[in-house]
Amino acid sequence: MPASTIDLGPLRKALGWLVEAVMLWHAQPVGSVLKPHLRSAVIQSFEFSYELSLRSLRRVLIERAGSADRIIDLSFNELLRLAADAGLLADPGAWRIWRELRNATSHAYDEAKAEQVALDAERFCGDGQALLTALEAAL
Repeated sequence: MPASTIDLGPLRKALGWLVEAVMLWHAQPVGSVLKPHLRSAVIQSFEFSYELSLRSLRRVLIERAGSADRIIDLSFNELLRLAADAGLLADPGAWRIWRELRNATSHAYDEAKAEQVALDAERFCGDGQALLTALEAAL
């Protein structure tokens, strides 16, 4: 098999930014003027990391299949199933939750909702990193 042309560097960097944003957000005291801005950074970093995760997953599956036709048209659930079968996702159900959270980010305009989305996004870090590790091993 020829060397992979897939660059996972952007995903690695995005996940690093998410972890960093979470740490900076938590480091701010309650009432800090920076806290809501850092919470927004967590949410935005999650959105970017999630999207890159799925895009990278699809690209690796395409490369492994040798044909884009079969993979490109997969539904989200079919993509998760195939990724789990390929050993790239340990818990496809978690990725359904992340998808719901990603959809909720566009509605995170009130304080309580934004806070909950950011807290949930923090939990994504482990699954995102696990996917990155699996994708790196697959290449």
